[in-house]
Amino acid sequence: MVSSEKEPVNPTKDKKKSSKFCVGRETHERMNFLYQAAALMSHINPQLSASYGRLTKAIGKKAVLRMEPAIKRTLCVRCGVLLNPASTADIEDYRHKQLCYVQVKCNLCGYVKRFYNSKNHQLWLDNPSSLVERIEFD
Repeated sequence: MVSSEKEPVNPTKDKKKSSKFCVGRETHERMNFLYQAAALMSHINPQLSASYGRLTKAIGKKAVLRMEPAIKRTLCVRCGVLLNPASTADIEDYRHKQLCYVQVKCNLCGYVKRFYNSKNHQLWLDNPSSLVERIEFD
């Protein structure tokens, strides 16, 4: 027997099918919050900023989530403080005959990092073919 009545629709199933599920959304949000807190605290309390930066990297490492390279470059590799040119880092520009680089020195731990400049070099993430899918959060 076929009934003419429709079966009740489960709204949660339809919602799951219509919207894309992003793995690690809560983790991304937590990392974003901690990064913003580290940015705010870098002027006031660099040690607290370093703690937030280390926690941000540890959360991303545990959840196996990658940070964008532009954000990763703003954190010190050794202590985790947000490298702010005004307060927590010294930035120097070196230009030699064939080699040009920017040297960033952390004022908290003394770690020195070099970013090389080349006219022909382009980061992989800046290449349009590297983008597979873009997910935006509400």
